[in-house]
Amino acid sequence: MVFGSAGEERKIWFGLSQVSGLTPRKLWQLVEHLGSVRAVWEASPDSLIRGGLSPVVAQRVVARRSQGFPAVPEMENLGIRVTTWADPEYPDLLRKIPDPPPVLYVRGRLAPEDDVAVAIVGARKASTYGKMVAEALACELARCGVTVVSGLARGIDGAAHRGALRGGGRTIGVLGCGVDVAYPPEHRELIAEVARGGAVISELPCGTPPLAYHFPMRNRIISGLSLGVVVVEGGERSGALITADCALEQGREVLAVPGSILGEKRRAPHQLLKQGAKPVECVEDILEELHLPLSRPGRGEPVQVDPKEARVLSCLTYEPKHIDEIVEECGLGSHLVAGVLLGLEVRGIVCQLPGKRFARSPEPPDAGGTRRG
Repeated sequence: MVFGSAGEERKIWFGLSQVSGLTPRKLWQLVEHLGSVRAVWEASPDSLIRGGLSPVVAQRVVARRSQGFPAVPEMENLGIRVTTWADPEYPDLLRKIPDPPPVLYVRGRLAPEDDVAVAIVGARKASTYGKMVAEALACELARCGVTVVSGLARGIDGAAHRGALRGGGRTIGVLGCGVDVAYPPEHRELIAEVARGGAVISELPCGTPPLAYHFPMRNRIISGLSLGVVVVEGGERSGALITADCALEQGREVLAVPGSILGEKRRAPHQLLKQGAKPVECVEDILEELHLPLSRPGRGEPVQVDPKEARVLSCLTYEPKHIDEIVEECGLGSHLVAGVLLGLEVRGIVCQLPGKRFARSPEPPDAGGTRRG
């Protein structure tokens, strides 16, 4: 059989990706053993077995080939594109990992500027501090022209995507299910926003449910798309540590945000720090470690606040405080403090959390020099 076109090679990658039991790693081992993906497609069962496949999977490859070239599905009308290894838009960084997915399902658009990307990952049950840090770092990275990659999970992932969108930059979300499946369900709108402001991708076919074993596989794509991985919070068995391990295997940098020594979610980043990960206290730490010739963006003109607003702000940090505590500290009436907080919230200087608690926004405007830690 003669293969003459890139279109045919594209169909081969897609066809082989559909063979049950033929994982990306096994496929790439076969490509290395036989010399090309076309040779894999043409190979006899014995050759496939000598290349490392079980007899059952080898027979599945032959059976798939006997059906002829598969049609790569066209789903542009659904806002989804099937991108294979043979396509020029396949991410260059992902091509360099040991087991890149042969096929990606993409909502949105992959772009050349995604070659400068950083992953931010961490705990699903994240603290307020962790989510604020993730959002602030992602926002500033986006403003520096860096694509932010994460897994669209609850907690740190969601905060990272929101930060990148707020910073007006690109972000890529990698799912452990089909790109047409909203998981977690409460992120349906966030997934749509990420697709509009970058891309939502998966190696899994549309309709695939979010099964537990999909997520460790997904993590290698998060790190594979990135120059480095920043871990913000996570427990001893955190999926963020799996992503960090993938990054190290792929030759990518691992960075970690220090947390409170009293918090359980510090364990993952602190373990990485003990192993030599770069500590991250600001966006410059990330840019410096990854040798990115980018500078931190300016904050623009300071936001003007009146004396009462400055007094309330002087009592706020990035750790949430109950409104009663704020009233007691600033010495103003409760109704006045409530009104001031509402005004500051509307202007994006503070944020309100459940239980009538308030904190400074992740990246608040420069409030006339009144900010403090």
